[in-house]
Amino acid sequence: MLIYRFRVLIDDASEAFRDIEIGSGQSFLEFHRAIKEAFGFTSDEMACFYVSDAEWNKGIEIPLADMGFAEEGKMPLMMHEVEVGDHIRDADQRFVYAYDFLTMWMFLVERIGTGDPDPALTYPRVAMSVGKAPSERSRNALLGMDLEEEEFNGSHDGDDPYDEDDEDEHYGGSIDDLGDEYR
Repeated sequence: MLIYRFRVLIDDASEAFRDIEIGSGQSFLEFHRAIKEAFGFTSDEMACFYVSDAEWNKGIEIPLADMGFAEEGKMPLMMHEVEVGDHIRDADQRFVYAYDFLTMWMFLVERIGTGDPDPALTYPRVAMSVGKAPSERSRNALLGMDLEEEEFNGSHDGDDPYDEDDEDEHYGGSIDDLGDEYR
């Protein structure tokens, strides 16, 4: 088994990144868990990897779960079924990793090295950590929502982003502000 070292950069103003080492025979599910842990993300949100090219174009999708979007007659390649080594084509192989399809955390993942495993280490592992990662929930405010557990149970702090009385604040105006051509 070979060990791949990937630089994983989160698409965020923090510019935080982690170097993660993972074995060629380990699954994309293990890689998914390693990335989440390395950046301090703890929720169980949907995620997927895309095999990418040198320009970061998304290719084959490797999802966490089957969402029913595969081409007719084709089964998707699932994270738990696919080994990382199955999709290493180039010395600088790239992947795009998407986490939480509501807030769309995007990560650029680039292979930066290959080596032999160290028997004293357990893989996957974070080999280097640079910068402070953003909070997983930091984008909720941008979406005008607070997804804390108590809200799912029916209680909230009274600031409803969809409150019709507060429409001007959240949507930049009301229908009455539009010109006659929109009525």
